[in-house]
Parts: sequence; structure tokens; C-alpha cells
Amino acid sequence: MKGLSVTGFIIAALLFLGAMYLQFVIAPSVASLEAAIDYNDESNLSRIMWMQALELKSGLGIVMLLGGILPLILCIIPALKVKNKLAWLGVILSLVVVLIGLINGTHMFS
Repeated sequence: MKGLSVTGFIIAALLFLGAMYLQFVIAPSVASLEAAIDYNDESNLSRIMWMQALELKSGLGIVMLLGGILPLILCIIPALKVKNKLAWLGVILSLVVVLIGLINGTHMFS
């Protein structure tokens, strides 16, 4: 059970770092690109850049959503069976990752 909790915690911590990058770097850049769209541009370059950034944000959100489920499963088993504190921390981190994935990967909260 200790191996499961350590593995789940490490995966959850790495995904948490990725989710923080998504939330605090990529999502604001998409918002600033959306505000900077030039509708008079003939080449639509600003709109193309915004669409690419929006696809990146949505794609990473889906990766965080689906990736956050794995450490959640890996950590919930030892957390419930042996009440391991590291496993509970992994559960909390993976729930945050899943929530950030839902916020950015889907349009559930927009």
C-alpha cells in the first residue's frame, strides 16, 4: 500500500505542477490574445494565434482531467484502507488537478 501511495503522490504532484502552469500561464495568455484580436486584419493572424492558444489550453485541460484520474485511483485505495497521510495528500492534489482540467478543458464553468 505504501508503494501505491508514493507512486500516486508523485504522479499527482507532477500533474499538479502542470495544472498550475496551465491555470496561471496559459489561460491568462489565451485571455490576452482574445482581447488583442484585430478584426480589421485581412490575414486573420491574430485570430489564428488565438485559436491555436485556445486549442492548446483545451488540450492540456483534457490531459489534466484524464491524467488526474490515475493518481486519484492510486491514492484513494491506500487512503481508505490504511489511512496513509501521503495518500490523502495525493487525493487532494489529484482532485485539484481534475478540477483545473474541468475548468480549462471543458466549457463546464465558462
